Amino acid sequence: MFRLFKMMSAKFKILSVVTILLTSIQVIAFLFIPIFIGQISSLIFQKSFLGATEANKITVNINILKMFNVNGSISDAIKLFSIYFTIALLVGSFATLSGSILGSYVSIAAAKQIRMKLWSHLGQLSQKDIEFFTHSKILTRFTIDITRIQWGINLFLRLAIIGPFNLIFGLVFALLTDMQLSIILGVLIPVLMLTMLISGAIMVPYFIKEEKMYEQINNESQESILGIRVIKSYNLEKIQNRKFEEKNQNWHVISKKSWNFYNLAFAFVNLFANIATAIILLAAGFIIRKNVDPSLSPIKAVEEFKTILSNATTFINYVMYITIGVIMSSFVGFTLARSIISARKLNQIFNTKPDIDYIVSNKKITNGHICFDHVSFRYYTDSEKNVLEDITFQANPGETIGIIGPTGSGKSTIAQLLSLDFKTMHGYIKIDGHDIKEIDTKSLRSSISHIYQKPLLLSGTIKSNLLMANPIATEEQLIESIKNACAYDFVSKLDKNLDAQVQAKGVNFSGGQKQRLSIAQGLIKNPKILILDDSTSALDANTEKQIKKNIRNWNNGKLVTIIIAQKISSIMDADKIIVLEKGKMIDIGTHSELMQRCFLYSEIARTQLGDDNV
Repeated sequence: MFRLFKMMSAKFKILSVVTILLTSIQVIAFLFIPIFIGQISSLIFQKSFLGATEANKITVNINILKMFNVNGSISDAIKLFSIYFTIALLVGSFATLSGSILGSYVSIAAAKQIRMKLWSHLGQLSQKDIEFFTHSKILTRFTIDITRIQWGINLFLRLAIIGPFNLIFGLVFALLTDMQLSIILGVLIPVLMLTMLISGAIMVPYFIKEEKMYEQINNESQESILGIRVIKSYNLEKIQNRKFEEKNQNWHVISKKSWNFYNLAFAFVNLFANIATAIILLAAGFIIRKNVDPSLSPIKAVEEFKTILSNATTFINYVMYITIGVIMSSFVGFTLARSIISARKLNQIFNTKPDIDYIVSNKKITNGHICFDHVSFRYYTDSEKNVLEDITFQANPGETIGIIGPTGSGKSTIAQLLSLDFKTMHGYIKIDGHDIKEIDTKSLRSSISHIYQKPLLLSGTIKSNLLMANPIATEEQLIESIKNACAYDFVSKLDKNLDAQVQAKGVNFSGGQKQRLSIAQGLIKNPKILILDDSTSALDANTEKQIKKNIRNWNNGKLVTIIIAQKISSIMDADKIIVLEKGKMIDIGTHSELMQRCFLYSEIARTQLGDDNV
């Protein structure tokens, strides 16, 4: 929690200190109010009972602070204490309002800063790091966890001061008001505190379980939403409903138990306040009977009665302060427990150092020459075997490299290593003679366009999606990239052309249209290396052929193109074709060379094209 607080800017740290000071002033100002109310009420009683006049001279001695002692008439004393009461009320109210506004402002601003830092940190993490935390957990961190931290900061700046201050100073002022009545608190408060500590010890484990249940619900919801088409196509609605209902019911049971304990604890606090008040009133009655001698004159008797009544009234007010202090402290404790749990989860992400560092160097990509030198890779160091084993090949500017193989043979992994989504375990990947791990990150990202099989278009317009790859591209360049991706035929027919709306994930476009727009997006970037990761799978043969022809002529024929495909027709005209099987490169060559010497390649070709077309 304190680490997250350190992330706040200096401005908000200063405002936090100001908020704490205002809250302290609020508590201290309000703590004097019971004294003034007690004195005013007893003076009014004394004046009414005795029929005192302005000439009556009195002395009011206050045990707590001698500065408030008064010598003068009853009316003057009432006026003076009324002024004290008004000042304390105004100062306390101003501090309350100012502290509340500042506390809310600081907590909201802190949540914003933490959320932005989390976003920035996640942007530095590799795909491997992101997949470790899972999408549902990351979404929970951005929403529920940061909101709870916001509440925690607000409570820490406000109630975490008010609660303990009310409790501690309420006890001190109560002791100074009347030592005899304080014996009652000496018995009741230890019982109260022990009860709250036991309640907290019981509830915190439930809070931790509740957090886990939240994540399970989010994960189940995300899976069901993303897989809604599969669920409907196989009539799995009832099964998914049962799974979700089970997760939701588990959360319901845990949450109900934690809140039951929570409500029980606060019910006990209210019971304490009522019992304490009743006992104090009874004790005050006994003290009056004991201390007020019947033989005293009426004036002396009223003086004694007034003192006991004033102390009892003031004491009961401080019991209320103590009760409020316990309630606030407990509430803050329970809420901060949730906030601390959320803060620990966020710190797990912040403590994760990027697997792939952001590099600033003079090693930049100029031509796009690629060299894989005995590259081996596994996703996790403790995995039993490599996903890729001893991969070696080169690609020169202007060349097209095709990669083919059975499902799970490691085709897309090569593309991910080339995009530096993952780091190699053994061997080297070099571009223009530089180790890919040492190349300037900005140069690497701007020089490689990776087009995936399942393209992701963001909500906005066609133009806004294309400009993400190259914000300074002109209208002519946008149209040129769309034409080269064979997307102009359908884009030109849309009502607003480039300004046509794109819904989230491009759901208002077909699979083939989305793939062509993604290829256009990759070309507008003017890359040195273009990776087509099975990204023409939804296109017909003629469209795919034309796109490949356009790509060959792009950038004066100097573009390095890596085509990963399941269809042999997509890569058979490549300059080099890499054949993978179980993570190993079993052959490399042209289509005609592989047909003669590579059994796996020739089998794929005959299966897909037939003997006559091969």
